[in-house]
Amino acid sequence: MERVTVRRVSAITPASGSPETESGEWVGALRDTPSELLLTFTETVEGGKIFNRVIWRGGVLTVDRRGAASSRIEFRAGVAQTVELSFPPFTLQMTVFTREILLLPTPAGVGFRVSFSSVINGERRENELTITASPL
Repeated sequence: MERVTVRRVSAITPASGSPETESGEWVGALRDTPSELLLTFTETVEGGKIFNRVIWRGGVLTVDRRGAASSRIEFRAGVAQTVELSFPPFTLQMTVFTREILLLPTPAGVGFRVSFSSVINGERRENELTITASPL
């Protein structure tokens, strides 16, 4: 596993209301094999830590988060799914429809961009998630 700098940017546009952008940067690890890319990093949030695993395999991007907040989303272009978001003591259902997944190889690292819509408690949002990893 190679130590990397991980950057994540989430752009969220609700059906009503103002767009939001959240971003962060962490030290993580990247494993690149012929069959998959695995990126891991831990973020500190209010209430604890969240361990993140991002896996690219066979055109599917899986984002698995465990800890102070938990979810597992398998992004597959053109596919809708229902997932659980857990923020103890609360658990919410979210429907996700993935429009596009891009693998963003760069000269100094790798990245992913996912465009998707989500519905939580009847509220629809348009989302773009970008995760990049570059050597330390």
